[in-house]
Amino acid sequence: MSSRDIRPVVLGVVWRDDELLVGRGYDPGTDESFWRPLGGGIEFGEHSEEAVCREFDEELGVEVAHTEFITHIENRFTFDGTQYHEIVFLYEADIADETVYEQDVMTGYEEAIDEEFEVRWIPVSSFESRDRTLYPEAIVDVVSKN
Repeated sequence: MSSRDIRPVVLGVVWRDDELLVGRGYDPGTDESFWRPLGGGIEFGEHSEEAVCREFDEELGVEVAHTEFITHIENRFTFDGTQYHEIVFLYEADIADETVYEQDVMTGYEEAIDEEFEVRWIPVSSFESRDRTLYPEAIVDVVSKN
């Protein structure tokens, strides 16, 4: 897939009271750290709901107990100097393992780039006030309505 293709992506919104479960990202092109709900690309022939479950298993090693489709978002962005375009299927999700909700910080893993990343619970208010950056930016408006 080239950067000129539109990529189908799924992201899972997981709540712990007023906090979202998000992974830390870093853009070397802008030297910016940001946060994003867990998820990733939808594979050919895979339903978006199946993809969100697979992504949580791959990235955090957890089983998703329940999902509910929220909306889709068209996201155009630049990362490391390259323009991208994705259609994001956004799901609210619950994790089966209740101990995940007791951990403040975890380690995620992205197999495609063989890299670990920080996963933590962050109050949605810090994204609303723009103290922290959440991508795609449209998610802030969606989760603020919940």
